[in-house]
Amino acid sequence: MPISEGAQHYVLMLIPSLLLDIEKLGLRRIIRTSDFSEQEVTALYFEFVSIKRVLPHNPHSIEPAIWQHLLHCVRVMSSLVSLATTEDLERARETAVRRYLPHAKMSLKNEFEQMRSEGKVDFRLAGILRQGDLPENSGQVCMEAIRRERQQRVESIKCLGTEHLTDHEAYVVESARDYVLTEIDDAPEDFGILDLVIRLMDLLRLVLVLESRSPGGASAVSSNFKVENIVLGIGNAMYRSELGLHVSSLGLARVNK
Repeated sequence: MPISEGAQHYVLMLIPSLLLDIEKLGLRRIIRTSDFSEQEVTALYFEFVSIKRVLPHNPHSIEPAIWQHLLHCVRVMSSLVSLATTEDLERARETAVRRYLPHAKMSLKNEFEQMRSEGKVDFRLAGILRQGDLPENSGQVCMEAIRRERQQRVESIKCLGTEHLTDHEAYVVESARDYVLTEIDDAPEDFGILDLVIRLMDLLRLVLVLESRSPGGASAVSSNFKVENIVLGIGNAMYRSELGLHVSSLGLARVNK
């Protein structure tokens, strides 16, 4: 089954990135957290290295049969990395919620007070604020704040330029912007892929602005917010489902070749 052109560009970005992740994690950690033997992991690693060396730049030059093999490799690599970093991701999510929670509460309270001063009442917002101090509701508070900031961020990404991005990055970002502008009028009430893409696009816009204004360029921005990583995040949100990059057992990844 053919994949979209945006997904093709994302895959060609993702393979080198996943290989780098595997190298950073180390084969020992990959072996410990996967269902594969040391020999299998080592063989897979060298296969991935070989594939990376011959990857063409133009996705149109890759035959459909080759795409199927590339997709299998991406699924296996993604599973290896996901299983090895599951605990890290959970900790990162908890940290993100804790750090964002004060801003989220203040944002919602300000909006509520503004509406009340105008004689308006939002019972949903009032209910969230009443329950917001309970630990189990912190995630809901954050998600509500994100949802309400949606439109403001959409306006900011309309002018996001791609001239400083690579061809793969530019295609992914432009596809994501088209997706956002197409879906925003029917956006869901709850936080979802659309909101994630919007926030990542807005973050990318900010990082590109900072890099362009700083004499140090990219060095002026935290290494946690590299352009490549942000675009990979956008691609992950956009194409993860299409590519079958779900967190699943490596046994499934192995047989779905």
